Amino acid sequence: MRSWPVLLFVAATATATPKTAPPALLAGSLEHWETALAAQRAGKAEHPLRISWFGDSVTADDHITNVVREKLQALLGDGGPGFVFAAPPHPYCANLAVTRVLGGAWAVHGVSTTGAADHLLGLGGDAETDGDGTIRFVPNAGARSIDVHYLAQPHGGAFELVADGVSLGKTETAADRKAALFARVALPAGAKKIELRAHGHVRLFGASLEAERGAVVDNLGVVNATAKQLRNNNMPEHWQHQLEHRDADLVVVMLGTNEAEWLSAKGAGMQEHEQIFNELLATIHAANPHGSCLVISPMDQLDWRDEKMPPRTSVPAMVDAQRRAAEAHGCAFWDAYQWMGGKGASLGWYKRGLIVKDFQHPTTEGAELIGNALFAGLVK
Repeated sequence: MRSWPVLLFVAATATATPKTAPPALLAGSLEHWETALAAQRAGKAEHPLRISWFGDSVTADDHITNVVREKLQALLGDGGPGFVFAAPPHPYCANLAVTRVLGGAWAVHGVSTTGAADHLLGLGGDAETDGDGTIRFVPNAGARSIDVHYLAQPHGGAFELVADGVSLGKTETAADRKAALFARVALPAGAKKIELRAHGHVRLFGASLEAERGAVVDNLGVVNATAKQLRNNNMPEHWQHQLEHRDADLVVVMLGTNEAEWLSAKGAGMQEHEQIFNELLATIHAANPHGSCLVISPMDQLDWRDEKMPPRTSVPAMVDAQRRAAEAHGCAFWDAYQWMGGKGASLGWYKRGLIVKDFQHPTTEGAELIGNALFAGLVK
């Protein structure tokens, strides 16, 4: 799929559109999510309510995910930005709950861009330096802890954590062999700027910035990502370990925008897509067997390469394949394709200013409708 920043961020709409929509009708069980939500509402939770959301460019700009984040935080309190990649795995990946500034020379890898040779990409990306480099995080709201996901490795350097100019300690990353590890440090109350200062050969996957209570939504969407890339470019055992450590109450998978451009409705390609989804969901379940997971189907697309712009026949076939995979692994499922209107609905969305002219990416108004609908489906 083309990387068009204009399509990812343009928010202008031609006409006024409603800010509410019918709630998402979620099929399947979300038992753990509902229990965790109730505990958070009752003030009995031991950590913030967590959603880890994997996706492609439809969510990478953080517009849909931020709608859900802000509505949950208005209800439960601001739990912080959640997990933030050390560096954007693609230039147009974002997290609107935090400002992130890199200093020095960093090599960046992501599941859809330059892959790491060892296929160790944390939750979807990493940043690596061989000299002195800094990563500064400025959360929109106060965080009380930071949990750094990093790689221990031979000849590894060290990184220092600094909050508002005060050192909180140093972590050495040298080890006999590669191992994904974590360094969790409490942050002073009211800390505004948190810096990771790397010295020597250091590889970081990202960091979780959280308060003690509230809600967080990890935006793990990566521009151009596909389910196949997520499976092939990140070692399954490593990804499982990262998921297990993150311990999200709900893992959301929303992939398929890119695959819809080339998959046929029938045949080996669609069969492979379903198998890949089965493998991804099996890994998620193995990482957190008592957690909840949710698959959100692709939305309707028109084939803009054909002058008649017919609806892509791959999309309903992908919806069915993903639904079967979700059911097989005990995940809930949202048929966003039917919710938005089914076959050809993206044309109507375009005319209403809810989707841009590639008939794939929602405008800000469209993202708000999607986010509001999902929130209404998740929070009863």
